[in-house]
Amino acid sequence: MKQSRLPEGTPSSERVKANRLAHLWMVVFSLIIAGSFPVVAAITPGNDSTVLTFWRFLTATVIFALMLPFVKGARLPGWRDMARYAAVGGSYGLFFILMFQALKETSPLNTSTIYTTLPLLTLLLGGLAGEPVPVRKLGVLALSMAAAVWVIFRGNWHQMMAFQFSRGDLIFFVGTGCLAVYMLSMKTLQRDESKVCFTFFSLLTATAALLVTAVWRTGGLAFPDAGVWLGIGYLAGPSTAVTFWILQLVTPRLGPNRVVAYTFLTPSAVAAIEWGLGLSPPEWSVLPGILLTLLAVVLLQRGTAPA
Repeated sequence: MKQSRLPEGTPSSERVKANRLAHLWMVVFSLIIAGSFPVVAAITPGNDSTVLTFWRFLTATVIFALMLPFVKGARLPGWRDMARYAAVGGSYGLFFILMFQALKETSPLNTSTIYTTLPLLTLLLGGLAGEPVPVRKLGVLALSMAAAVWVIFRGNWHQMMAFQFSRGDLIFFVGTGCLAVYMLSMKTLQRDESKVCFTFFSLLTATAALLVTAVWRTGGLAFPDAGVWLGIGYLAGPSTAVTFWILQLVTPRLGPNRVVAYTFLTPSAVAAIEWGLGLSPPEWSVLPGILLTLLAVVLLQRGTAPA
């Protein structure tokens, strides 16, 4: 995979241009991720969440299998490697099962806002695992948590004091915790194999487990109709393969901290997408929470340097 880190001695104007292009790619990344929330909400009614997750992972696995012939040094994994892949793919698959289930009972805006707690949950779980927890970064991420709570409760102080989440919100919050485990497991369990191989075998083990689970839960595999396949195609193509490519291109340029900061653009992007599609215009009461997430992006962009 081509890296975007510029060689030493590159003129400053070229570096500024490369940085701007990297930020532009991350905006595209945020829009693609945001689009997945309305898509999942549209295809979940009447469909089993495990079955949908199976078809989504199977499609993504096929896409990454087509990439393998172009990867240098690709090899078959051993049993210990498969255990690593199962841990990574399992946590990732559970996130999507819970996401599909949650969006049957809550809104894309709520889930996208809860999604912004991912960096904070990852930081806290990493702290429990012995990683350092920067106080300043923890404060900025706590700001994002406050924004998430504000949007979920629509700025209603009475509901905030009663702390009444919907069942769908709670399900997705657990799912986001699973995604945090996935992020940490990717960091600790990846060895010297290429990221394409690592992703492919992680998806493959998750797909196999989802196949068994889906058949056990439903007694078979319902084949999705054409409309559902369009959504699955979006989730497996742009939402998985394209965002994977963007991260490989941009992370060496911006560093992981600035990349993660774009997570906080997701609620604003979801609100804009739903408004543009005429689905549900954002309520004025959620705007302060959205503005807080934008502020968190700015603070993390200004306060972090490329790793």
